[in-house]
Amino acid sequence: MRSKQVKLADKRQVSQLKTRMGQSQSGQSMLKIGAGASYCAVPAVPEAVVEEILLNVPAHQVVRVCRLVCAEWRDLVDSNAHWKERCRREGIHPWDSNINPGDWRQFYFITKKRRNLIKNPKADDDFNEWTIVQNGGNYWASEENRKPFPDETVTKCFVTSYGLCLKQQLIDLQKEGYNGVFMDKLQPPIKISDWCAPRFDCGCQYEVCVELLDHKKKPISIFQPEKVYFQQWNDEPWHQMTHVFREYGPGVRFIRFTHGGVDTQFWAGHYGIRVTNSSVEICPADEGYAPVPPQASANSREDTNPGASAAMSWDTAEQILLNVPAREVANLRLVIIPTGENAVEEKESIHGIIAESQQTGAKGFSEWKIVQNGGDLWAIEDNAISIPNHSVSRYYVTSYGMCMKQQVIDLEKEGYSSAFMDHMQPLIKISDWYAPRNDCGAVYHIIMTHVFREFGSGVRFIRFTHGGKDTQFWAGHYGIRVTNSSVEICPAVVS
Repeated sequence: MRSKQVKLADKRQVSQLKTRMGQSQSGQSMLKIGAGASYCAVPAVPEAVVEEILLNVPAHQVVRVCRLVCAEWRDLVDSNAHWKERCRREGIHPWDSNINPGDWRQFYFITKKRRNLIKNPKADDDFNEWTIVQNGGNYWASEENRKPFPDETVTKCFVTSYGLCLKQQLIDLQKEGYNGVFMDKLQPPIKISDWCAPRFDCGCQYEVCVELLDHKKKPISIFQPEKVYFQQWNDEPWHQMTHVFREYGPGVRFIRFTHGGVDTQFWAGHYGIRVTNSSVEICPADEGYAPVPPQASANSREDTNPGASAAMSWDTAEQILLNVPAREVANLRLVIIPTGENAVEEKESIHGIIAESQQTGAKGFSEWKIVQNGGDLWAIEDNAISIPNHSVSRYYVTSYGMCMKQQVIDLEKEGYSSAFMDHMQPLIKISDWYAPRNDCGAVYHIIMTHVFREFGSGVRFIRFTHGGKDTQFWAGHYGIRVTNSSVEICPAVVS
């Protein structure tokens, strides 16, 4: 009798996991403990405590995992108050305290990720990471600064000669952790900065060009101001050039930064323009927000906020997460695409990669590459046999010679970044339908379903090829029919 009462109590407790914070009618939370199936009652967790727990969990885990636990946690994570407090604790704030960033979560992640994307900007490593585009006169050189620089940590510069000297860096935003979905959706400001100075005894010329490029490295937006000339016998200090790209549109995948110059006296040696401390930064939504670099990491809160609670261990957070079935949490977290250490939410749902119009012949052979086109060639017909999915009304038809067609799927273009594919290695489910001619008395069958699992890192494309031929070698289109092909990125629980 007692055993039956326990089982009934367990059922009631499990059903109550869907209620606010998993509370029971008595105001207690149901917490699963041990390896068995039993639950015990623990005091309900106040909202303030949950919020404190979330503030002590790494930000990317809060977005990728904790937010998906329940509606209450989602609302806490989505609130500006949560991210404003997280910014305060980690010493991230606008220069002007009177300005409100608006979206504090976006401000937090962009500011945390913000850094100079130019490698070796101060000549500390000679010309490593730079591509020499033009190397005139006595060529490029690097030397110690001849005049003081505003930032005392910048002690070296690149020097041009009497022939035009230009150098360049190409920044791959995907490799830097800014994937296509992020750049297209948010279009964050891109701030450019460069410093130049002449020699006092020789005139010189400075030039710079910065291009935002698409995936084929074709320009989307260009900043190329007029060349700057410095007269001989000047006492000019270091000059800073700045520009901010805004509302540049979708498609930006690379940034090409080119600068340099020449001396105007044509003196042998290195009397041309000096350049150093170049920078390219992805900035918060309003460039008025300039972050103060944190003096301590998020794991050292006692340094920046002595009154804050000590960081809570994952064991404690895990006990809270156990209020929701692990299967559901594991399933839901797949729809969040990580972009690096600080992941942001990018994808709302999982979808098929081959569009419906391409699956069923609704738009001819658009998007398909014909690999083999034997006999009387590929053709498209209306279904003569009913298919389980009544919306599928057409199919592709082969002939008496081998017919094969193909699609190459670019996962990056479909919104599945390399970071997501390598880190998550989600299931890739393949499906295809076929049938012989209906005068053979056949019905539709699934010829093939397959799920790729644990395929390793590096997957960037999927190549799908199918087709066939008739075995009687009859003129016309008596070969196999194919339709409703699909390739899907699926949650880990899909079989």
